[in-house]
Amino acid sequence: MADLAVQIATEKPEAARAFADRIGSDPTLLEDAVGLRKWAVHALQKHRHDPKRMLHHFEWGNPRAFSDQRSQGDTEFLLGERGALLHYLAGFGFDDYAIDLHEPEEDGEIFRAVTIEDGVVRLPRRFEAVDQADRGLLVRAIFAHAAAHLRHSPLRRSSGNRRPTLVALTALVEDARVERLMVRDYPGLHALWGRFHNATKETSGFDFAGLSSRLSRALHDPAYNDTNTWVRKGRDLFEEAAASDLNDVSAFDRLARTLSLDMGKMRLAPSRHYRPQPLYRDDNTILWGPDAALPEDTDRDTEVDVVDAMEPDEKPDPVLADIDIRRRFRYPEWDHRVAALREGWTTVLEDERPRTKASARQRGVSKARVNVSASERIPDRSIRLTRLSEGDELDLNVVVDNVVQQRSGIAPDGRIFCRHGRRRRSTAVILLMDLSISTNRFVPGSFTKVIDVEKQAAVVIAQALEAQHDRIAVHGFTSNGRHEVSYQRIKEFDEPFGQPHQASLAALEGRHSTRMGAALRHATALLASEIADHKVVLVLTDGEPSDIDVVEDDYLVEDAREAVVGALSQRVRTFCVTLDRRADHYARRIFGERNYLITERASTFANNTNRTLTRLLAL
Repeated sequence: MADLAVQIATEKPEAARAFADRIGSDPTLLEDAVGLRKWAVHALQKHRHDPKRMLHHFEWGNPRAFSDQRSQGDTEFLLGERGALLHYLAGFGFDDYAIDLHEPEEDGEIFRAVTIEDGVVRLPRRFEAVDQADRGLLVRAIFAHAAAHLRHSPLRRSSGNRRPTLVALTALVEDARVERLMVRDYPGLHALWGRFHNATKETSGFDFAGLSSRLSRALHDPAYNDTNTWVRKGRDLFEEAAASDLNDVSAFDRLARTLSLDMGKMRLAPSRHYRPQPLYRDDNTILWGPDAALPEDTDRDTEVDVVDAMEPDEKPDPVLADIDIRRRFRYPEWDHRVAALREGWTTVLEDERPRTKASARQRGVSKARVNVSASERIPDRSIRLTRLSEGDELDLNVVVDNVVQQRSGIAPDGRIFCRHGRRRRSTAVILLMDLSISTNRFVPGSFTKVIDVEKQAAVVIAQALEAQHDRIAVHGFTSNGRHEVSYQRIKEFDEPFGQPHQASLAALEGRHSTRMGAALRHATALLASEIADHKVVLVLTDGEPSDIDVVEDDYLVEDAREAVVGALSQRVRTFCVTLDRRADHYARRIFGERNYLITERASTFANNTNRTLTRLLAL
């Protein structure tokens, strides 16, 4: 736990003392070290911008919040099924949603329902009253129900002055309406959802939650017979409205209002911890948005003044000069000690700079001294060459034309063959330079700095690929803790490697540390938008990953390895060329046995980098 205490102290010393006091007052907390670590890491991530709440968490929070074995098992199951569930939701036409988990419940008793909001489906960390064998069916029922809302519900309606009873019953009726519409397109969903409708008079009772769950079952299952007058009335009104028009939302709203009035006569209302039933249904946050603006708000002046660029002799405002306008990107980080991703743990900062497009004249000029010959032409079945004297197969259309010409007394054309054409192999390469402070040192046995060797290799490769009309970007990275991973774009894919870019490259200086995993994830994300046969991230570095807020040697190495695996899953290859003679033990772990090269001499670094890239593009 010493390394964890050091990490907490890096964020807030008072929180580290509170953490130590909690362990000192209750040593049994150390019996579940993994759960305790997850509880502490969760606080660092959740309250990273609120030191007071972070301190309160370590002083008064429940250190056993992550020690519940059932919650842990369900959480691990959900994280393991995340990719499959996203594909399942994409099958309904929604591929831009993410999956997250609710915050752990401090009291360990009340578990929140599913929430759909802001492009994220948030799931509970524990499924009550569900066998482990049925968890897979339950999560699919959840995502099918979410797809029903996204496809058929009017979203973000104003709740206005609706009372909680009316809001809950409107959502209940809407749940049944969109499921009925969804079953029209996907009949198998009726059985999937029906598996979890098990409310009865004996098990659910006669309070608001019980009657609501019984009505939900009655609206879903025609064979279910409930003797309660309110439930029977709700079913009859729903079937009448459904027979008229299932797309008439206003009719179902009137139905919910009628049921709400009857519920009020029975003096029943939803409790503070009411959650829709059955378990697969969400809390219907997605249905309700903020109330409409008051009339006086609509007349407010919303004009925005556009500030022109400063004149040459104009001094910047000292207040505005301190504002950080760099773009921010959040990425996860792998913690191998708990075998879990810390979502949104690192922040990549990227400077905004003007982009320039290459003219035809600029693209035709190159000073490359090295020939990268891996961009040979490859077969493309979409290109078909016809009327050839020799070829791979007969062109039947031309053969028929020849027969027609021959029978018409016309000399036929003897070129009756065809074959598939070839095209140039497209590439997209990011040359990712390590710009940490260690690159300011001299390469052993020479008077050349590591960063100068990297710059030389970048110039050679960029010019060579540009001469071959291949697309290359030259980027660099440093880090100053997980909140400040600086990412610099020296040259972009569609820019010529001209004097401005070479000047920017020459001006680079080494500083700070090497949080490689975050930089690799950002480079992979940039390549995701590129269309190419080969996507490669070629890392130039001089040492293993490190940073000021990490004391464990293997932590960032394992995170970089996980980033490489993630890149490969997106068809992005990674390779490392390093000047570190002792890199074998960590480079093999990060990049794989055949995906790194150790170069000990500065004079051969550029040529070795070129040969490495040639080999990668040829595979």
